[in-house]
Amino acid sequence: MKLNRLLLALGLFLLLTSFASAAVNFRFSPLAIASGTANLELDFELAKSWSLGPSISYLSHEDNDYDVTGYSIGIRGNYYFGRDVFTQGWYLGPSLHYASVEVEENTIFWGTLSGKATGFALGVMAGYQWIWESFNMMLGGGPVYYTIDSVTIESSDGTYEESYEGMDGASLALEFTLGWKF
Repeated sequence: MKLNRLLLALGLFLLLTSFASAAVNFRFSPLAIASGTANLELDFELAKSWSLGPSISYLSHEDNDYDVTGYSIGIRGNYYFGRDVFTQGWYLGPSLHYASVEVEENTIFWGTLSGKATGFALGVMAGYQWIWESFNMMLGGGPVYYTIDSVTIESSDGTYEESYEGMDGASLALEFTLGWKF
């Protein structure tokens, strides 16, 4: 299953690079890095006012009680309201992401409890992009609709199991990214 996802991601990346012109923007979120998440986005110019590219995130957090690891992979477009891509001004960025998160917790009574959740998120960011030569910054926010599959939590010794129904809902997301265009 992981190989299929990797091949799908590679195929998507190759498809996007084959359509891309010379303009590419590489972005990351410094605030996400500070909280233990690596987030990378590539934007390829598709048309005068449109860019499209992959978005990948990886989360890893450990403390005394629990460990959390996860990833998301998705695609995002940016519309630049009639002006050239990667120029200063307002943008609108629709996106679709798949995410997977695994949690392990060490307990006194049941040993290690573990669970995994997967889901999808559909969002739209609106914001402003500043450009200084090739360096750029995006600041924005917008609504995100998410859906999460049901989760089963199991103990390593087999004495505990609990299931939770899936859920869906909406939230507000904020973005602050730094990038370089090539």
